[in-house]
Amino acid sequence: MSASEIPVIDISSPSPEIAKQVLHAASTFGFLFIKNDGITIPPTDIDAMFELSKNLFKSSTEEKSEYAIHSEKAGGKNRGWVAMQGESLDPEGQKLGDPKEVFNIAPPAPDTPFQPLPPNLSSSSSLISKFQSSCHNLCQQILSLLAIGLEISDEEYFTARHDETKGQVGSIFRLLYYPSSAPLGDDGDDDDDEEQGEDTKETSVLAGAHSDYGTLTLLFRLPGQAGLELLPSSTSSWTPVPVNPSPSVYAYPPILVNIGDLLSFWTSGLLKSTVHRVAFSNRPGEGRGERYSMAYFCHPLDDVLLESVPSKMVRDFAAKGEGGVELERQRKRLGFGVDDKKAKDETLTAREHLDRRLKVTYGLES
Repeated sequence: MSASEIPVIDISSPSPEIAKQVLHAASTFGFLFIKNDGITIPPTDIDAMFELSKNLFKSSTEEKSEYAIHSEKAGGKNRGWVAMQGESLDPEGQKLGDPKEVFNIAPPAPDTPFQPLPPNLSSSSSLISKFQSSCHNLCQQILSLLAIGLEISDEEYFTARHDETKGQVGSIFRLLYYPSSAPLGDDGDDDDDEEQGEDTKETSVLAGAHSDYGTLTLLFRLPGQAGLELLPSSTSSWTPVPVNPSPSVYAYPPILVNIGDLLSFWTSGLLKSTVHRVAFSNRPGEGRGERYSMAYFCHPLDDVLLESVPSKMVRDFAAKGEGGVELERQRKRLGFGVDDKKAKDETLTAREHLDRRLKVTYGLES
């Protein structure tokens, strides 16, 4: 797979044909670009959020550490600031931790206010809330198209299970910063890890090889700050993904979308959750500058049961055993053993799925 194969899809006028295009990309690549129509998520809001992010990460370590990840001051589990090398998305290949900083922001629940935020974020809480809502609405549009593409009789099957007005969700909006002077971790050259792919000393890894936890991820990057690479299941070679695949055609960089583990698990492996990482070149003349990005991780309502999606396409795919390898990968990422009866017999809720992933990443208990 080359990055040029990842389609840019305009979903501003939804139709069955557009739904087929979205489904094809999700089931073939696990990634797709959504054309930014300038309305769904206004570029001015994207630019303003990047400015907020830069101001946050320029603040002192003392200020940021008051809102340390998972702490009560930050609002609890999976909220707050992750220090440099404070997490490793690929513990086997990136043993020293990823050389990046992160700040996680959860959407406010129907009956609770925003989580505590540092002053340079809380002063713009209305912008953050608007941006999160825009991201959630875009995810709902994509999920609606996937339901149509999968020929689910209830076209609101996914969107109803992601309705934030009905309860708590696991969604997270994440600000990321990769400093140019960050200490570098391992190069990810572990022959025993099936998800590492081929690597060379010409590359240094900023965010280790991983797949995302949830349903969908929206990724926002700045022009000139590439670094995302995919590892398609059919190859051992990393594929770089540009920020804007065609600058002469698209005035605004399209929004990159990828399928998460939960949605792959939910569809018996029909939709692909593709391993990816952030890396940069060590080759002379290809200097490494600082990078900023933002990701919105969309999750269902906590109590949603991850029963197999009621789609003939999904049933037929599962019956042929085509998703077996992918589902075994999913079970491994959830911390299940090969012979773990619960992995095969018990239906997880969305919250249990997320808690298992957080436990594997951070060692957190449910």
